[in-house]
Parts: sequence; structure tokens; C-alpha cells
Amino acid sequence: MRSVRFTPFLLPPLWYTGFAAGRNYAAEKGGQNVRTSKLSILFPVWNLEKEIPGILRFEAEQARGVGAEFIIVDMGSEDRTVLEAVQAVKELGVPGFVIQNGRSQVPVALNTALRKAGGEYLTFLFARRLYRGFLKEYLDAAHRSGADFVYGCTAKGEIPAAERRSVSSVVRQPDGGALVRKMLSRGAVPDIADILVRREFLREQDLSFAEECAFGYAEEFVLRCLLCAGTAVQAPVLPERGGACELKRGRQGAAGKAVFQRVGAMLRVLETAKSRCGNDAELLRLLQREQIPAAVMDAVDAALQEGTGYREIRAYLSGRGYDRLLAVDRRTSAALRHRILLWKIAPWMYRA
Repeated sequence: MRSVRFTPFLLPPLWYTGFAAGRNYAAEKGGQNVRTSKLSILFPVWNLEKEIPGILRFEAEQARGVGAEFIIVDMGSEDRTVLEAVQAVKELGVPGFVIQNGRSQVPVALNTALRKAGGEYLTFLFARRLYRGFLKEYLDAAHRSGADFVYGCTAKGEIPAAERRSVSSVVRQPDGGALVRKMLSRGAVPDIADILVRREFLREQDLSFAEECAFGYAEEFVLRCLLCAGTAVQAPVLPERGGACELKRGRQGAAGKAVFQRVGAMLRVLETAKSRCGNDAELLRLLQREQIPAAVMDAVDAALQEGTGYREIRAYLSGRGYDRLLAVDRRTSAALRHRILLWKIAPWMYRA
């Protein structure tokens, strides 16, 4: 793994190559690293040579005035992504790193970025999902409350209640279990590209990304953070998508059996819920009788759409023990119960 450190207005020619480690100039005075960023923006990239200048300009504008650094981790790009990233950051005059991580999955790149980040808080940038109008407000909410985790509103109607909680010492913030229960029941888990998390909280709770999980890693990370957070705060702001700069090209290649990795991700969320909120019967029911069976069936749908035969899928589920996860109760949604019943008794008739 090689990294390039950029400090505004101090760019030796070595950095134009992007292939060798630059020197950490912030650390040279007094022999100590004096990075004091309030926010680290973690950005995994792959083959974005055309898009990355616009994306970085967009995010630099969002982060103006908040004291942010960029941690850009390249996952083995085959084009000029690294060079374009270094050049764009030089022109924008923002601090940070470009790290060449080799060919790797997004969770691996994000863990590399977590280890390199120096900000008090972290946020995540993804080329396909850009948000505007939330960073400063999230940081303000985090510093007022000392929050471990900050997320936004999903509708304008949520803003007044979030404002009351943000200014009142009487209105209590819900605990992590209650938050996750509410989010799962409403189908409104925060997007990982729309959150703020305290770096030391992740270290203290030993929270990171499951590197073997290319599907479901983001949802798992968000839910486990919420379950472990001492204070999770909803900021009174409704982030907006920055569609003009988002990556538009389609995904490449079939996922195959990897789509079932989301099932493993939800099982790890269940284990965290049992450990942190073992007395919350409704939360455990939601996970065991709604979320996990739905994750299995969603993966079945994806595999069928890619052309995998139902016999092969059923054999795979049986071999992994995932068929035993298709357990429901009377409170499970009728649509999910119907999907599972049809898959169990007449899989040849099941249509994704």
C-alpha cells in the first residue's frame, strides 16, 4: 500500500506520479503529527479518471469552512484516476492523502481509509451517491451533543422534532436499540453516504467493515454503529442528492453467489443486537422474522434475475443453512410471507 500526502501549496514533483509515497509535511515540525482536522472524508475510488475532478470539486464545496481532509483510496484503477485525484486536490488546495491500495473490494479500501484518517469525525463519499447541504449542520449537532453518530432527516416533517431534541436537555435522544427498531420498521436505515461518525468511537468499539462482504457491508456498518452508539443524534437537516456529479454508468459483471453476503451481514447485525440490546424482544423479532428472511429472499431474487436455476439456489441455501432462516410469524408482512411460502412449496413457479 502506497500513499501520497498532499498539503496545500507544497507539492513536490514526486506527487505528480502518484506511485511513490509522499512525505507527511505536517509531521515534520517538531517530529510530531499535528493533523487537526475536524472531519475526514473517506472516498474509495476505481476507474474514475473522468468523474473524479468534478466529484472532488463538489465535495470540497460542501466541506468549505469545516476543516476537512480527504482520504482517497484507489482500488487498483486501470486508468488515470490516481493522477487525476492528486491533480484535483492540488488545484482545490485541500489536505489529505491518495492511497494506492491495489485491487480490492470497497470494504477493504474503507478500512484502509479508517486507519489513515485523522479527523475527529468521519464521513463517507461514494461516486454514485452524493449529498449536499449537511456536513456543517452534522458537525454542529455532533459538537453540541458529543455524539458518536449523526444522521439526517428523511422528510421535512421530521425536522421540527429533530430541532427540539437538538436544543432541549429535557427531550431525550432515543437509545440505539430503539432507533434501529424504528428505522427497520419504517424501512429507513440511513445511507452510509449521509452520516457522520466519531473516529474514537469506532476505535473504542472495534467497529470496522467486514472485508469479505461486498454486498451489505454499508447497511451492516450503519446498524452496528447505531446499536453500539452511546449517543446517536438526528440533525435537523434534510440532505439533498447532488445528482449532476454522480457516477451514472452501470455496474459491471454479474454478482453470482456474492449477493448472499448480505445475509451474513444481517446475521452479524443480529449478533450485535443480541449483545447490546438482548432484552429488546421487538428488535430481535424484526431482525429474525423480517429483515433476515427478506435478505435471503432478495438475494434469491437477484440470483434468479441473473439466470441461476432454482435448484442450484436451493442447494446453495441448504448448504449454507440459509433455508432455516426463512422463518416468519403472524406479524411478518403478508408480502414476505407469500414470497417465502411460494419459494418453499413451488420454487419452479416463483418469479423474482
